[in-house]
Amino acid sequence: MPSIQPSESARPSSIPSLQPSIAPSLSMLPSSMPSMKPSIVIETVTTTGSLSINQDICSFSASQLAAFVEATTTTFHSFACPDPTVEDCSAEVTSACGSGRELRQLQVSPWQLEYEVISTFTCEVASCTSAADIAAVSSIANAVSSAIRDAIDSGAFLDVLSTNIILTSGLEAIVFTCLSAWGITEGPVTDVSASVGTGRFYPDWDYGSGTCLEDGNEPTHMANDASWVLGSLEECCDRYYWWDTNGCMKVSGSGLWYADVLNEVCVTDCNSGGVCGGLADVSSQKLYADPRSCCESELAWRFVEFCEAESFKSECYGGSGLYYRGDSAGVNVCVKDCDAASGDKTCGGIVEESWVLLHDTAENCCSREYSWMDNELCAARSTHSALNKFWADKTNAKCEDDSVVPTEDLSTALYDSIEDCCLHGLSWLSKGACFSASGMDMTGIGSNKYYIDYVNEHCVQDCDGPSPCGGLTQHWDILYDTADQCCDRIWWVSKSDCLKD
Repeated sequence: MPSIQPSESARPSSIPSLQPSIAPSLSMLPSSMPSMKPSIVIETVTTTGSLSINQDICSFSASQLAAFVEATTTTFHSFACPDPTVEDCSAEVTSACGSGRELRQLQVSPWQLEYEVISTFTCEVASCTSAADIAAVSSIANAVSSAIRDAIDSGAFLDVLSTNIILTSGLEAIVFTCLSAWGITEGPVTDVSASVGTGRFYPDWDYGSGTCLEDGNEPTHMANDASWVLGSLEECCDRYYWWDTNGCMKVSGSGLWYADVLNEVCVTDCNSGGVCGGLADVSSQKLYADPRSCCESELAWRFVEFCEAESFKSECYGGSGLYYRGDSAGVNVCVKDCDAASGDKTCGGIVEESWVLLHDTAENCCSREYSWMDNELCAARSTHSALNKFWADKTNAKCEDDSVVPTEDLSTALYDSIEDCCLHGLSWLSKGACFSASGMDMTGIGSNKYYIDYVNEHCVQDCDGPSPCGGLTQHWDILYDTADQCCDRIWWVSKSDCLKD
């Protein structure tokens, strides 16, 4: 049996023990022989990103926001973790409305959501710094970033998100329409192979990468002459790639919005894809969290809803649905802010400029823009709806039903009934003549009360037909309930003559 006590000899035994030591070796020096078994070390690659949509999710209730985060997390996972060769992959929203994992609605970040995608793989060497390990980190990070970026740019992200919203309980009361999304990805960050770097940057002219490297592999002439090497990436890029410092520093942009005044839209601060407008010049171009804020501040002459939709390159925006004066559409009534090509006759075209005054309803538009016109007539023409009113056709001396024969004179007065139209619109005609000319059935027309026929000096009834009917009254005639009351008014005529046929 080997001794369990350490040897007190100053010299080691020349004969090795045939039994393993019970206690572990305390040697501080590595073995001169490498292990014949690879070390099993798991590297964690974390890719972070930020995302916003054109819906104010930060005004949601706590439960609604949590449900939206759940739907969005599922969407991130479906695009960021599709590769079955990745041993482990997960996606999580780490901040909603600037609040961290508690998901409270206190938005201090320009982004609504911040997320991370965590992927792992088994390293080739314990330090996870072999060429294969470095390539794996790069491959995973690029795959995650590309998958999410391409999904957002193509609209596939929103398609899946819309489906997940429908399938997630808690969002039934919220209507998501015409969604748009934008965002950025960053990283990767690794747990094992986090690189400290040499702190010596040199221009990569050998391989033409367009940037400065910090790998300690600078050419001999640079290594021997310290003037070639700089202490930071920014300094190196400023000296050797001054014409494209952003490219040299691998700046991908903030993903925020700035105004492209020439094209009258807002674009995102990024290099390519989607709604990118190139990297912003932060010294002269102000950045905004969303295109609406950008449009309102920088492109104030553009109608903000239209500017926002154009900035998103949205194909689903169909106008605000509000009403405006129809001069630009070639009509003399109000028209709706919508695409005339949609087939809706009320559309006058999508409003693009902010000087156009918009109104909630056709009636409000008519009262403010066409106050000289009968409001009901203007609203009916604006909405292309039938109007059961009557108007006086003074040329043909009759009243017309506007729902049957619409008036072309938009300044004409409208009446609720033929009686009102004949009385006020064609007052020089007798009621009977007006009714008859207007196509009204004369049967049963009249009050059957009595009035005085001063031409023949007797009393007759207000009706159309044989005696005692004397025809329908004029508006100036006075009606009496009985014949005696009427005859009493022409007292100089005898009763027998007063009611004579």
